[in-house]
Parts: sequence; structure tokens; C-alpha cells
Amino acid sequence: MKFNLLKLATVVSVFIIFSFSGVVDAATLSIITNKDTYATGDQFNADIKIDSQDVGVNAGQATIKFSPAVLQVVSVDKTSSVFNFWIQDPTFDNNAGQITFIGGASSGLVGKSLQVVRVVFKAKGEGEANFIFTDGAITASDGSGTNVLSAMNKTTVNIASTAPTGAGPVQTIERTPITSDTNPSKPIVNVSLYPDPSKWYNISSKFSANWQLPNDISAVATALNKNPSTNPSTSQGIFNNQSFSALADGVWYLHVRFYNNIGGSVTNHYRLAIDTVPPSASEIKFLDGVISDNPVPTIDFQAKDQLSGIDNYNIQIDSNPSFDIKENIYTLPAQKPGKHILKVGVQDKAGNKIENKIEFEILPITSPKIFSTSTNVFVGEGGLFVNGKSTPNSSVILDVIDEKESVFYNFKTNSDENGIWSMKIDSPLKKGTYYVLATAQDTRGALSLPVKSDAVFVKDRPILTIFGFGITYSMLIVILLIILVGGYIIGWYSNKLLNRQRQRRILISERDVTSSFNVMKKDVTKALKNWEDGKLENHELTEIEFLLKHINDNIDKLQKYIISGIKDIGRK
Repeated sequence: MKFNLLKLATVVSVFIIFSFSGVVDAATLSIITNKDTYATGDQFNADIKIDSQDVGVNAGQATIKFSPAVLQVVSVDKTSSVFNFWIQDPTFDNNAGQITFIGGASSGLVGKSLQVVRVVFKAKGEGEANFIFTDGAITASDGSGTNVLSAMNKTTVNIASTAPTGAGPVQTIERTPITSDTNPSKPIVNVSLYPDPSKWYNISSKFSANWQLPNDISAVATALNKNPSTNPSTSQGIFNNQSFSALADGVWYLHVRFYNNIGGSVTNHYRLAIDTVPPSASEIKFLDGVISDNPVPTIDFQAKDQLSGIDNYNIQIDSNPSFDIKENIYTLPAQKPGKHILKVGVQDKAGNKIENKIEFEILPITSPKIFSTSTNVFVGEGGLFVNGKSTPNSSVILDVIDEKESVFYNFKTNSDENGIWSMKIDSPLKKGTYYVLATAQDTRGALSLPVKSDAVFVKDRPILTIFGFGITYSMLIVILLIILVGGYIIGWYSNKLLNRQRQRRILISERDVTSSFNVMKKDVTKALKNWEDGKLENHELTEIEFLLKHINDNIDKLQKYIISGIKDIGRK
């Protein structure tokens, strides 16, 4: 029950990966057969292959439909598969005409003809038989299960009552050759799928070969086998190209020979070297262990390739650029403390590749201590001083960083026999806040974790000091601007207050003058009325005299008040 639950969970996980991973154009699924036409009753192989197109892949699944009226599956063979575990074993249904599988590999694989499954079919009826992928996925070995399937190629075979024999069909040329007095020259053969006979190739597919025909050639003989010295003598006529079925892995030779009226030419034994199987890779071993304080660990990885042989090893550490090496024992470049991912790719001479990865950890050495840093550092002058303690007679790497942790300067100093170290950094800095990172380094190149100093504030140098407070040029400019702006604001506001006071004084003066004139006018009016009435008896004269004196007093007061008011109005 536990096994079934585990298997179910695995199937569900893989289904989620296949269904929802982002698609990146890369790998293809194909079905390869040896020939295009078979006879009724023939059994033939159909190989399901992956072309990874230089992308590491580690899992695949597919559903293939075939024509059940024409074909039936005899068996499904996974013994030569690049997959070493199966979430769903390859199964078939002859009634429905369907084949399904879900498999994976523990390592990343790269190749153009990676073998997944071999299906043995039997031709049971005549007609056209199609192999169609109705569903599929291929995942990259990138740690996230990215679906990299870009194409699923359809394949068609014909089933006839009889099938052609021989290496492959040819189209003969009808012509009359000229007479020659020498044997023909050696044929020059071109094979576009395998252009260089000295190399290994990792693709197995139907291919064609062609050659130029001199005018004296009366017959062409060909043969395809694993014998490097066959001299073909049986001719199918005059032809300049021929098609061939996909080749199994190994070294083959296409033999092409010309004939004329004198005899046969030297045979061109064109070498065809096929290797579609990736190397077998062993465990990656760290000689000091996967956890050590050695910053330059040595690794050992054994790999074998049965056919073409190992060509190179590819090393990648974390996300850094990869590089090739030739030996299987290698000392890594110096690594910083912490955990790292090492990926080792083993590539054979045909271009097939297998990738393994492992996590390793570099332990840090003892970190240094920072005692103090400069408190007064001025813009553009340098003079940053820092000191501390580390292990005796070791190196201390100093990085000057800003608040965004961008490195401005990098220096190295050494500690003395007591471990004391110091450094004066005269490189200029811009205004801002900085820190010093100190990292210890021993003679092996092993590093400590960095320690961070207190903040170092780089500021402008003051042009004068008042009561212990430094005033810089920029501060002085700001102060002067504040004074000017403040003076302007104060003057504007004071003038506004004075104008308000002046308006109030004018209003008061207008009111008082008007009141005084009204009193005088009242007294004058009363005196004139008594004069006009002719009633100037002694008591009236006395009253007029009083009024005139009162008017005179008011005139004196008004004179003084007007002069005083004018002075107040004009006063700031």
C-alpha cells in the first residue's frame, strides 16, 4: 500500500511538471524505422528517440497512436533506454493502437538520437501505417522541470505484399558512356548527414549519399557493411545517389566503386561512425569530502564510453560560465565560503553528453576583527584608516562599499606575528556613507566570512569652526541663503505691519480732525445765528465771547494734533 501511494504521488508530481512547466523550444520526439516499406508478415523495429538539441534532459513521456488494422505490437523493449527508472512502464494496446510510457534518468542527458524505447511491430495487413504522437513532454535537467518539447515528428511506413531488397532504392541514369583508356578514378562520396568520415556522429536516421559521375562510367557498385575493405562488384546500373536506412550504433563503411570499359576503380570506403549512447558517469568524488575548509578542492569522476570514447569534461560551478577540461581529476578554482553546486558533464566524441551535479560546502576560516575606522573623512581627500586583528601572518582583504553594497575599492594587507593589521586608504571618496568589509585569507586561499565596520561618513571639509562646530562651504552658502531669505521675509512682514499701522493712524487722524471741525462749526453757527437775530445783549456777548474762545482753543488743539498725527503717519 505504501509503495502504491508513493508511486501515485510520484506520477502526480511528474504530471504537474509536464503539464504546467513553461515551454522552451528545444527537444523533439521521433520514431525511427530502418525502412519505409515492409512486406506483410515482416517484423521490424521502431525506435522512439529524443533529440535534446544541446539541452540537458532527464525525463519524458508520450502517447503514440498507430494503425491497428495494419500493424500490431509484438513487444516493447526498454533495455537499451537512456532512462533508468520508469514511473509508468511502456505499455501497448493493439486494439486501440496505442503505446504509452513515462520514464526518467537520474542524470541530465544530451544527444541527437537518445534511445527511449524500441517497439517490435508485425505487419499484418497491407496499407499505409502512421505513427503519431498524440501527447508528449520532455523535461530539462534544470532543477525546475521545464518542458522543452518543441516538436513530435510523425512517421509513415508502407506495408505491401512484397518489399524491395538491397541497400536502398536508386534512380538509374540512361546514357552512353564514352570510351576510356584508363581505369576510372576513385569516387568522391558526399554524405550530408555524416559529412566527415573521420568523425563520430550521434544521430541515427535515414540518409543519402551522392557522387559525381565521370563521362566514362558504365556501372556503379555499392555496398554498406562493417567490413572496411569490401570491394563491391554487383552493379544496379549507372546512378549518382542512393538512400539508406538508419544505422545502428557502430562503425560502418559505405563502399562505392566505379566501372568503365577498362575495369573497376579504387573503392572509396566511406566511414560512417555512429554513437547515440551517452557515456556512463560515476559518482563525483571530492578528495577532501563534500564539506571542507579547502577552498580549492580536488574532484575525481570516472566515466566510460563504449564506442567513440570520452572527448572532454565540462565543469560549471553555481551559475558561473562553464569550461571544458580533458582530465577526470581536477582541482577547482578557489571558492568562497558557503554552499555551491557543481555540475560535471561528460561528453563523448560523438557529442553525446551526460550531466551529474552535487552540492559541496566550503567552510570559512576564522573571521578578522575590526577595532576602529576613521571618524573624519573628507570628500576627495582619502585618509580612511582602519585597523584590527586576524590570525598571525595572514592576509586581510578590505573592500570599501557604500550603503547599496557596491564595491568602490579593494585592497589587501597582512597581519603581523601578533595578528595586528592596519591600512590607510588614500583613495578619494564622494560624499556619503561607507563601510569597510574585512575578510581573512590564508596561504591556501581559504577565506573567512566578511566582517563589517561601523559606518564611515564622508563629508565636506569645514572652512571655519565656531564653538567646536565645523561649517563647510556648502553649509555657509545655505546659512547665507537662509539669512537673505529670512531678512527678506522679515522686512516684507515688518513693512506690511507698518502699512497697517499707518492706515490705522490715518483713519484715527481723519476721525479726530473731522470731530474738531464739527465742534468749531457748531460754535460758529450758533454765534452767527445770534448775530443775525439782533439779540446782542450783554449776556449774548458774553456767550459769543465764550464761543470764540472755545473755537480758538479747538484750533490750537487741532493744529497740534494735525502736526503730531502727520509725524506719526510718516514715522517707520
